[in-house]
Amino acid sequence: MMSPQLFVTPIFAAIMTVMLIVLSYRVIRARWRHRVPFDDGGIGELTRTIRSHGNFVEYVPLCLFLMAMSELNATSHWSLYLTGTILLLGRLFHAFGVSKKIFKLRVYGMSLTFTALIGATIMLITTLFNL
Repeated sequence: MMSPQLFVTPIFAAIMTVMLIVLSYRVIRARWRHRVPFDDGGIGELTRTIRSHGNFVEYVPLCLFLMAMSELNATSHWSLYLTGTILLLGRLFHAFGVSKKIFKLRVYGMSLTFTALIGATIMLITTLFNL
């Protein structure tokens, strides 16, 4: 019997890593520009940049973990691609919405992120209990 392997989740993990690097770079660049080594210095742009990065780090790892556990339990690839794509779009909308102060995009981004988390949770539960 072959052990299950990850194929889809690592694709999204790699894409999300690139996005994390971009968000991290934006924080570093804003810190240099405003000469603020700690906290946000009360500067709105820096606050938004830090929160965009922080929000990404708060949600993405758990969703990728749920996706990986689902994939290891033989969830269909199409459902993993769908969940990963929803997560990616959610994170892109959220980051752009925060940086440009477009509240509607933040809401869409978080809605998509929660949809991906709920979908990943349902995938895992259904594969674990063969529902």
